[in-house]
Amino acid sequence: MASNHSSPFAIQLSHRGGGGGGGHDYEEVDQDFEAQDVLRVANNTSNLRSRNNYQRDKHSEDNDISNDYNSSDDDDSEDHESAQRRRRKYMNTSIGDLYQRNNSRHNNNNSSLSFNLILICLLGFLTIFGLGYYALGKREQREMHANEVQEQKELERLKVKYGLVESDKKTVEGDKNANSIQHQVENESAADNSEKKQQHETISSSSKQAQSHLPEHFDPFHLHTNQNQNQQINSHTNDWFGAPFVVSPPQLPSFIASGGDENNDETSSQSGSRLGYFQYPTIFNSTLVFSSEGCLYLTRVPTTTNTDTMTYESMPAMKLTSKVGNAIHPRLNHKYPHLLAYSATYSGDREVYLMDLRSIATSSSIKVPGTPGGPALRLTYTTGGINSVVGWDEDGTSILYSARGDQVGMPDIRLYRLRLSSLGGAVKEASFNSTNGVGDEVSIPKVVHSDDTEQTLGDNSGRKSKNISPVNASKETNQTKNKKKHDNDAKGRGDQKRKLNREQERQRRHAAKLLLSSQSRRGLVGSTIQPILEPVPLSEAVEGVYHTSAASSNTECIYFTRVKQSSSTKRYVGGTAENLWSYCPGEFDDLAIPLTADYNGTSKSPIVYSHGGHGDWLFFLSDRAVDRSGSIGGANQTSGWAASSMDLWAAPLPVTLSGFSSTPTRLTNIACQYGLEVMEYSVDQSNGAVVLRIGADLHYMPMEAIEEKLYPSKKAPGETQIQQLPIAVYSDFSSMQERIIPLWLSKETIFDAYATSYGVSALISSRGQTFVEPVIPDGKLNGNYGGGGLNMPSRRYKVAPGTGGGGMVRILCAKSIPQSKTGNVSDERFALILATDPLSPTGEHAFYIIRTDAMASPSFGFSALYETDTMEETGLPVPFLGGHLESGGSTKDGGLGSIRPETVAVSPCGRRFAYANTDGQLIVATVPINFKGNNRRGRHLASVDMMVLPWENEQSQPLIGHRDTYLVFSPGGRYLAIEHTARNNFKVISIADLGESTVGSLQLGRIVQVTPDRFNSFSVVWGRESKDFAVDEHALKLKPSKTDGASRDGATALFFLSDRDINLEGDTNPWGTRAPTPRFDGHSCVHVLPLRRLKDSIEANEVSAFIQASFAGGGASEVLVEGMKELDLMLKAVDAASSNEDELDDDDIGSSNTTSEEEQPYVMDTPISFEKEKDTSFKFARTSYRLDSIPAGKYVKIVCQLSDDPSLLIVTKTAQKYDGLKLSLFATIDYPSDRINEVSLYDGGIDVVDMSTDGAYVLILVSGELQVVPRTATKFLSFASGKNVAATDGLYVSVWPALEYQQMYADSWRLLRDYFYDAELHQIEWDEVFDRYLPLVERCGNREELDDVMRQMGGELSALHVVVMGGEYDGHASFIENQIASLGATLRRSSEMNGYEIVEIPERDPDFHMRDRQPVSQLLSFLTSAFNRPYNLTSMLLFFNQMYSPLSEQVLHLSGQQALEPGDIIIGVNGEHVMNVPSINMLLRGKAGESVRLEVQRVTSKSKATELRRAKMRLIEGNDDDEDIPATEPLVVVPLSSYERDKLIYAAWEWKTRERAKTLAAESGFTLGYIHLRDMSGAPATNAFARGFYPDHDKQALIVDVRHNAGGNIDSWLLDILQRKAWMYWQGREDTDGGLMWDEQLAFRGHLVVLIDEKTRSDAEIFARGVSELGLGKIVGKRSWGGGIGLAYDNDLVDGGIASAPELGVYNDKFGRGMGIEQMGIVPDVEVDNNPRDAYEGKDTQLEVAISVLKEWLKNEEVVLPKNPGRPKNMSKKRKDFEGCSV
Repeated sequence: MASNHSSPFAIQLSHRGGGGGGGHDYEEVDQDFEAQDVLRVANNTSNLRSRNNYQRDKHSEDNDISNDYNSSDDDDSEDHESAQRRRRKYMNTSIGDLYQRNNSRHNNNNSSLSFNLILICLLGFLTIFGLGYYALGKREQREMHANEVQEQKELERLKVKYGLVESDKKTVEGDKNANSIQHQVENESAADNSEKKQQHETISSSSKQAQSHLPEHFDPFHLHTNQNQNQQINSHTNDWFGAPFVVSPPQLPSFIASGGDENNDETSSQSGSRLGYFQYPTIFNSTLVFSSEGCLYLTRVPTTTNTDTMTYESMPAMKLTSKVGNAIHPRLNHKYPHLLAYSATYSGDREVYLMDLRSIATSSSIKVPGTPGGPALRLTYTTGGINSVVGWDEDGTSILYSARGDQVGMPDIRLYRLRLSSLGGAVKEASFNSTNGVGDEVSIPKVVHSDDTEQTLGDNSGRKSKNISPVNASKETNQTKNKKKHDNDAKGRGDQKRKLNREQERQRRHAAKLLLSSQSRRGLVGSTIQPILEPVPLSEAVEGVYHTSAASSNTECIYFTRVKQSSSTKRYVGGTAENLWSYCPGEFDDLAIPLTADYNGTSKSPIVYSHGGHGDWLFFLSDRAVDRSGSIGGANQTSGWAASSMDLWAAPLPVTLSGFSSTPTRLTNIACQYGLEVMEYSVDQSNGAVVLRIGADLHYMPMEAIEEKLYPSKKAPGETQIQQLPIAVYSDFSSMQERIIPLWLSKETIFDAYATSYGVSALISSRGQTFVEPVIPDGKLNGNYGGGGLNMPSRRYKVAPGTGGGGMVRILCAKSIPQSKTGNVSDERFALILATDPLSPTGEHAFYIIRTDAMASPSFGFSALYETDTMEETGLPVPFLGGHLESGGSTKDGGLGSIRPETVAVSPCGRRFAYANTDGQLIVATVPINFKGNNRRGRHLASVDMMVLPWENEQSQPLIGHRDTYLVFSPGGRYLAIEHTARNNFKVISIADLGESTVGSLQLGRIVQVTPDRFNSFSVVWGRESKDFAVDEHALKLKPSKTDGASRDGATALFFLSDRDINLEGDTNPWGTRAPTPRFDGHSCVHVLPLRRLKDSIEANEVSAFIQASFAGGGASEVLVEGMKELDLMLKAVDAASSNEDELDDDDIGSSNTTSEEEQPYVMDTPISFEKEKDTSFKFARTSYRLDSIPAGKYVKIVCQLSDDPSLLIVTKTAQKYDGLKLSLFATIDYPSDRINEVSLYDGGIDVVDMSTDGAYVLILVSGELQVVPRTATKFLSFASGKNVAATDGLYVSVWPALEYQQMYADSWRLLRDYFYDAELHQIEWDEVFDRYLPLVERCGNREELDDVMRQMGGELSALHVVVMGGEYDGHASFIENQIASLGATLRRSSEMNGYEIVEIPERDPDFHMRDRQPVSQLLSFLTSAFNRPYNLTSMLLFFNQMYSPLSEQVLHLSGQQALEPGDIIIGVNGEHVMNVPSINMLLRGKAGESVRLEVQRVTSKSKATELRRAKMRLIEGNDDDEDIPATEPLVVVPLSSYERDKLIYAAWEWKTRERAKTLAAESGFTLGYIHLRDMSGAPATNAFARGFYPDHDKQALIVDVRHNAGGNIDSWLLDILQRKAWMYWQGREDTDGGLMWDEQLAFRGHLVVLIDEKTRSDAEIFARGVSELGLGKIVGKRSWGGGIGLAYDNDLVDGGIASAPELGVYNDKFGRGMGIEQMGIVPDVEVDNNPRDAYEGKDTQLEVAISVLKEWLKNEEVVLPKNPGRPKNMSKKRKDFEGCSV
């Protein structure tokens, strides 16, 4: 029989020699570990007796079950004991056993008849074999009793042996204790079923459940196992307990300690020149742990300082964690300093880990998680991960961490308490020896068989053996040695036995390792007992500290920070400013109380300080300062404070109902001393010192300095002594090594192409670097290369930056500079590059000319950049425009500012370029290249002519450059077409005449608007009308020896798209249940604007006199024929004249602009026939016409016109939202036909379509593949995908992080300077800010630390929408594979029920089944494009929005399964028992969207299948109490992703709140509509409002709940709907009051309340302000976030991250700038807060007050339908009333 009575903590190995007359017994016990086993047995006896048998031996299990089925006893007491054992056994039956039983039950319960037959058979079976099983039952009883007695004897023997009890005096007491323990276990087992029965009668809140199920002696980490150990820790006799350097760390080498170069006289406030960005300090007894480069480091603060310099000695730090997994938030245990809790991302999501810092472990031990010398122990498996580790409780037995709430509610961060022991409150003086505790080795549990023998794994002899430790298993005891000496008398047999013993010993050790490894994977060594997780019963608590004092009635209070500010802005006083609260259970009406309500700014990070003997203090960080204009005190203390810089403050404890009992004391003034702020701090609870994080360094503040501030009367006032700690980290800084990053081409990539003598090359700029890739005709780079030098693949190479320079420069745009159209073409190729200037400290934008042909060398290489300070010696290219300027880089300082790369355009002639900057300027400049000869020496840079275009065109419309401004040069570069926004926000097109494109000159002429502002006109393409191609063809016949470039290449027409033919989309009826708003289909048409009058065309080319009509087909062809006849006669005359050498003069036929190729190598633009200046009638613009042969469509852009054919390439939106774009060729029929046929080239999936700078190639990006197609009719008529593809496979960039971090910091600083809505930057000294934080960048060791610097820098602007996020982070494990799925329910681990109890199943709106959800196929291409890399199907689970919980009725009933209910138990997942792993979530990793089989016990819910199973078990076992018989059944569900889980609990809160609001309103006597908006973004928010508003538009009151709203941009639409007024009513003869309608349609006639809270942000605040200002309703709640400046998220960094810059300020006459929102938040009309304690329990005070406000409002102003005016006017007249009529 496999027994579970042996302690899982006790390691017992037994060995039997094989063969013959017995073997050798080895016994030598390791005293330390066996003594530990005794303690574990004593502390866990109760758990062992009820341990489940999920993994017991199957064969023995079956025998035991058979014995129990048929055993009986005449003695009543024995019957009772047997029944109790059977019940315990069945309550712990394995999933496998129950599964087999369930299968048999299904097969034997098909009908009532078969059921009766089975019943009869089973009864007969029991009658026949009952007596036989009686004997077996008695035998089992004797065996179990013998095992229990043997275990108690062994327990007492070991206690006596190792001094745990006094053998002479305590033997009797020990026996009593053992009997007491045994009796207690039996009583607990006997009451087991009744406890389970009572457990689910009522379900309390989760916090009360967790506390009620806390075991009395729960201590799996053995923090309180021995009362007499670890005195060394508590007495602090060891300065650095458990440190790897034993007593003190070694000293730094002299060359490091001196700071490097001894001759360097410069000093720095930073730690020498070494890397290291020190964050998250934690200190105890001078042992300091901190985070740097995503790793944890350990060092020691010296106890003395250098007597000469009064500074601390050098402090080397050793690394504790690896680079894989970003490890931060370390927290040392102040009671057990060898325990270090921290968070890391080893498995993708951030989780809590525990590390034992002790390094004393025997070499033979197996290093398991949580042991000295072993790996860190993972403590949590949280769906979606945690937020941070906060700290330990007072007793050091619980870890406090924050994570997203898992209860039904709005999304927020909450605190959780992870209990490692339940004895902390009772055992405050516990101490430990370094050989015990969490790090102890664990024994192999023995296996006790039914034949009353003990046997280890692999031993089949059946003899009883002794217990030995696996560590000392090879050591022989004296008894064993004597035995061996006796056996060795026979030498041959002895040698054989020794060999056999060695083999068995090896096998035994291997078994020990296997079991120990298995136990470690289960989470804790030797046990499945896990830390107990309790939610702290407070909503929105993000960090806190526990404290108990006599002054607070010994109540354990928690002082916590409420809410987490989402922005890093400094001097913030908005609604989400972090503030301090206190909660003492049972005090202050059991509510949390605010401590810092006297100040609207930030107060956070509380830590209790208990040193100096003058009481307790609460330390915290705050940016408050005394307001010089006011005074602290009085009724309104808020006016006494002003926002300043973050410093350390202190306030005395305990607190009162009104907060702190006295004014807080300022302990530091860091801004004055360092120019920075305190970011984090830690208090050394052993000596009262404080460590501060300032910038990238840690500073030490001794207790004496603190005492001076807290008790100024004690000493004379003095300056606070704060010293920087000279920490030196020893690391390889792997994150700073060169990074090779694969590239995935996307719509953010910039492409170009050009021809060379050896083929076509593609110029590709991506992620800040530029490459040249060969274009392969068959699309395969290495397809034909087989080695041997044959068919070598085309070469790819980098243009910029060079090797070693990756990261120093960011290439924003690269455009190939076209060559002249001469016959003598050079192989040299150049590109115009926009980049950040590495010679500029602030990374200013600059333009360069860079060579790109095969002979070129990469630019921006390493060169001598780090050995010299002069530009000339760096070897870096010098920009010809922009870059480093002594005066600065902004436009007001004469620099370029920040250029919008998407607006950069180079003329097809290669002589001019244009761009727009963030100041709205449109700038044109010349390309500075002169051509003098054909050799390289003949080419040099010339001067640049630069021009800023006027702010208005001739029609007084603004010419302001935006991100959507589109600039297009004419073929000859003379004209610039500008797409810009008119004053009415419609897009228009203007043409600027820049003068003849002579090299190096610009002559601005007219800027004419060529499209009216009544419509949107966009997507400009310069081209030629169909007739012009016919004219050119005949002109060539007339003069074949001359090339007329002007007539053939110069543009004669402007093609563009316009939406002037607008059309309603869908149902055009404005009446309906949701008041359909007219929506236009977004279609546009192709329009053509001729650029020359006919007269001018004839003067330029006389052939035009014969071919005048653009479309002369059909009925007009007879006119064309006459002209064509005359043209034919002229051609014959030309042929005749040519034979007599009498050619026509140039002036007779041809263009007046004709010049020889030698004289004019460029295209000459056709002069445009503008009308008179400042023509407001748009006469020229209205000569345009629509190409009717091309139907209206959802066109995105006209790509180009083919070079030798009037056909057009056009991009169209596809019907599917996420399916990319469609590319079509609209092919024209030969002139004069006006028919155009559409030829589809790509039906979808296109990301980018563009044209090369020289206009020779079309660039098509499809699924990351770049296709380069010549712009000719021949190529497109034979178009095929997969041909002419750029060889971009395997493309990568090389980046040096140290260089790139400098570049990104400068980039973010400059982008904030140039994008920020206020050009004066709130009067901040922005240059000084750059210099202040630049030294911190040099210290960064990973991307997260750079984020921290940019947050501090951006926060100086004090604007809410400055957000730092995104970017490339390394060191994180794969997310998808490790993501923990969710069963969509709140679960609680229950040792009593041997599984996980369902506490709550979120219930969301039952009327919806699918909402705002897109099919997977459409999301794939969208995410691939959006995130610049391909996505697989699994990753799509993150974006699904499943409606209901996988355990709910809505989901399961469709599959024929029954839903679970709160109180039911989950005991297995996919065949594994949930109690054999640390958390059920461990079994759900990577299971989102997959089918999972659960084994469940239905305690609350009932099912017919369960009843049938129980009935069968009753028949077999003869047990009438069916409630005591557990029955499991399978359930197949599909778990949710963490994203879906969060949406589910949020939606459940919405549904619960809606129902609660309507119930409260009904109780108050009025009807109510309720709408909650999560955000204001696009279709989801619009749909949510429509779903909630229109069905309830007729209610008397409406609540629009925008609490926790994240913002967006639909405020105008919402306000438009709510402003509708009912002024007329409709009623037909059949209508009653219930069907009454009014106009304006669906206008809301009742009273409106908007609910806001501190997380109402951005556009939701604008909406609330609009409701107030427009008089639409009242605002109830709490002061909002305070973000009144809009942003566009378009100032991204090179790695995809962003330091967002607010770009759009708001104002009005009443509030001025910021609308009373920015940095303040909206103050509601009725201010009410949800107390964190009440909110945790689900109470919504804000909602209740909103209902009260509406009730009172309706009482004063009723909302009723208008009174029926009665019957219509009586229109009947009696005849006598009319003249001439008689009665």
